[in-house]
Amino acid sequence: MMSPMVKSYLSKFQTSLKALPEEEMQDAIREIESHIMHGIQDGQPEQIILARLGDPKKLAKAYSSEYISQTNPRSFKEVMSKIGFYCTAGLLSIAVVPILGTIAYGFGFCAVIIVLAGIIRTFGATWINMSIAPGYEVPAVWSFPFALVVASIIGAIAFVSWKNLKNYLAALSDRYHSMLETRIRG
Repeated sequence: MMSPMVKSYLSKFQTSLKALPEEEMQDAIREIESHIMHGIQDGQPEQIILARLGDPKKLAKAYSSEYISQTNPRSFKEVMSKIGFYCTAGLLSIAVVPILGTIAYGFGFCAVIIVLAGIIRTFGATWINMSIAPGYEVPAVWSFPFALVVASIIGAIAFVSWKNLKNYLAALSDRYHSMLETRIRG
């Protein structure tokens, strides 16, 4: 009879094996369940057995990796597909990630500085210059509202860059995981 703790562990393990074919998944579950039951029969506490097995997600990842490495050799098409993915993702990431990251964090920081400068200038710091065009200085009274407008524009650019960076990295991750799942199912 399994305790709720063991059932919970095996349930998390099974959920994490969802990419494996059904037969492989059941074999892995039976193997871990057998390991746990043998440990209990030998008098080991469940907590220690489960602690030795480690995180069920990591254990499932190890089983999935082993399955991938033992399946049929890769086809030429699959190898070329992976080479294409890694080359394009790598080369594109060299430009996309630093540019979007710099814009997102740099512009975000600048938006905060602009608001602070507007506040400070409103209270009489004349050494802070704010101009709309050459020769037209923003009056000190309008420094804060002007700073809010400019900071909003700069902040919006930072936010859009951050969102695009996040979406780009998620798309790369999804593509990579779909390649792995194709390999498992194939």
